[in-house]
Amino acid sequence: MLKKVIILLLLLLLVGVLFTPVIAEKTETILTDVLGREITVKTPVDSIVIQGSGGGGPFFTLLALGGTEVLNKIVAMDSTLEDNRNDVWQTYVNAIPELEKIQKTGSHTADLNPETVISLNPDVVIVPKNDYNGAVELYNKFEEAGIPVVVMDYHEETLENHKKSIELAGQLIGEEEKAADLYNFYKNQMEIVTSRLENYSGEKPRVYVECANSGADELGNSYGNYMWGALIKKCNGDNIGEGAVETYGIMNEEAILKKDPEVIIFTGSYWPKNPDSFRLGFLADEETAKGTLKPFLSREGWDTMSAMKNNRVYGINHGMSREIFDFAAFQFIAKSLYPDLFADIDPEANLKKFYDIYMPVKLTGKWMIDAGQINE
Repeated sequence: MLKKVIILLLLLLLVGVLFTPVIAEKTETILTDVLGREITVKTPVDSIVIQGSGGGGPFFTLLALGGTEVLNKIVAMDSTLEDNRNDVWQTYVNAIPELEKIQKTGSHTADLNPETVISLNPDVVIVPKNDYNGAVELYNKFEEAGIPVVVMDYHEETLENHKKSIELAGQLIGEEEKAADLYNFYKNQMEIVTSRLENYSGEKPRVYVECANSGADELGNSYGNYMWGALIKKCNGDNIGEGAVETYGIMNEEAILKKDPEVIIFTGSYWPKNPDSFRLGFLADEETAKGTLKPFLSREGWDTMSAMKNNRVYGINHGMSREIFDFAAFQFIAKSLYPDLFADIDPEANLKKFYDIYMPVKLTGKWMIDAGQINE
């Protein structure tokens, strides 16, 4: 009888061991963020507050590295993905309903309530460089409360900062190997362009880029050596916005006409509050993209510009810059500037490949367009 009891107890003990969840051992890790600041974090983290989800933040990087399970670690996030990339938000929520349950911290850093974040006591706050620099005192409050703040950057469109940001995300959630794989994929995609441009010594085409979120009757933001402007410069283009605006801002229309751009790029997205905006993304198809871009091609006086005369006007989804998948935007711009040099490159197919490998949703919709096809 005693022997049977002992065997039963041993079996129960074995079952308990087999079904006890394995808790990752935490290590006190010193990280260096993109600002060169040393931050001590206990990794892997269990709770994260993120900022910049609508662009330039860690949202897509964390999903690519940790899959949908990483959402269990995100205790709060800003609402810019829902507000400014509504088609992306809807698509992801349909695929991952638990995303909608994550607490919101406000639309932008300006709306961020420090007491709310401190009450959540996350293991780390991850914030884009531009948000951090605009509210250093706010983020200092978190650090004073013992909450580490890690700064990343995709907005400046440098390979160094992309690499560092991907590595930081991997270190924080314990996915260093996946981070190395993701960066290698990104780097290889970027080199499709850089390897060809290295040997190019011809003229740089003049390029104007505009965020077409307000309708054709209003000029949208253009960019200096930042975001879209930085990508144009990396593609060996002469960005007419550089010097006219510091980071982003509206250019003087007379100055645009005088510069006579040879290539024009409009960026579109899904802005429900702006029905006259240019639409691209998950909820767009080719007909929608062409129809919403057409008014921008008919602006008074713009038919005198070289880009319009020669049908060198293009459209790309606005959310394609300053992200881990902006290599596809880089390829698209390069192909727009140098169509013969990049005739064999399919940026949208490469974006789909990225989604198939790393993201929990399938890429659908229309993301890029050659406006020269509109009147065909």
